[in-house]
Amino acid sequence: MIQQDPKFLIVKTSSLGDIIHTFPVISYLKNKFTNCRIDWVVESPFAELLLAHPDIQTVFTIDSKKWRKSPLAKKNWREYLAFRKSVQKNVYDYVFDLQGNVKSSLILASLRAKNKVGFGKKSVPEWPNLFFTNLRFNPSPGKNIREDYLSIVQSAFNDRSMALPTEQVILKNDPIEMRRVDEMVDSYKRPLILVCPSTRWPNKELSYTSLLSFLEQLIQDCDPHFLFSWGSEKERELSSALHAKFENRSSILPYLKLPLLHYLMGRVDLLVAMDSLPLHLCGTTQTKTLTFFGPSSPLKYRPLGANHRSLWGECPYKKKFEKRCPLLRSCKTGACLKALPTQSVGEMCKSLDWKKK
Repeated sequence: MIQQDPKFLIVKTSSLGDIIHTFPVISYLKNKFTNCRIDWVVESPFAELLLAHPDIQTVFTIDSKKWRKSPLAKKNWREYLAFRKSVQKNVYDYVFDLQGNVKSSLILASLRAKNKVGFGKKSVPEWPNLFFTNLRFNPSPGKNIREDYLSIVQSAFNDRSMALPTEQVILKNDPIEMRRVDEMVDSYKRPLILVCPSTRWPNKELSYTSLLSFLEQLIQDCDPHFLFSWGSEKERELSSALHAKFENRSSILPYLKLPLLHYLMGRVDLLVAMDSLPLHLCGTTQTKTLTFFGPSSPLKYRPLGANHRSLWGECPYKKKFEKRCPLLRSCKTGACLKALPTQSVGEMCKSLDWKKK
């Protein structure tokens, strides 16, 4: 029998998009156990997003890449031992390992918990992880990734309702920065479209020509103003090139921290993106999204709900996959997206309701 005010720890260390996919788990736990405590273990570069989540109490950070690179360095040992000492101050009712690999196994070995919950034999990403959990469950095939994570947690409580909680989240932000975003958004009288044109993997990107064609179609359909976002130098250069093409009806955003970018996403009328972090972050708002998938499945990764539409490019090499194409990192053409007909791209936006927020 679980106690009245249970303590939960989620182990999901990376990456940012995958962390966002687990947000329905937080909503589920808070709905089921109103006074519960939820802590999290994450890689330090990704802590910013979790520190801004209102329902997470303590964020424990690790830096596994640095530790592995110099395993004998005294500084790294001190950091690891400090993490271990900090996390062992708590005894958790349930630890949910939603990473399922060797790295998370080593974390589990350091934890004091009555129940350590993870993936079953059929679904665990790396099999040694099975030795470090005592409750194991396999998600049902054919479900969205958000449903996969949630089903593991629900199964720990013998809850088979599978009702996915709302993904909407209100992250903590500086009120002054929020006011500046509001003033910018309110200054535009046309529909406001946030465009995130790049991804970590080039094979997940639409070709420059197809993206231009799509944005030109949007201009014809709804007379918008584009906001081009970026998070790296490569993305900034691409956004600058697009801004040059639509100079009189577009703006390049300054670099925004993720919580503030999330707030902006909640104020715009549409997000245009690939299968990338911005899509998954925007999926936790009420804003509509139009996205392009190629070597990853929209059935698996697209945010759930009627607000989210996508175009899935066909693999010319007839590769079949449930999650991601095995050639994602090695395909030399990226033709599933790069060769999309511009007509197909342009048809995506024609049925949208363009009532400005």
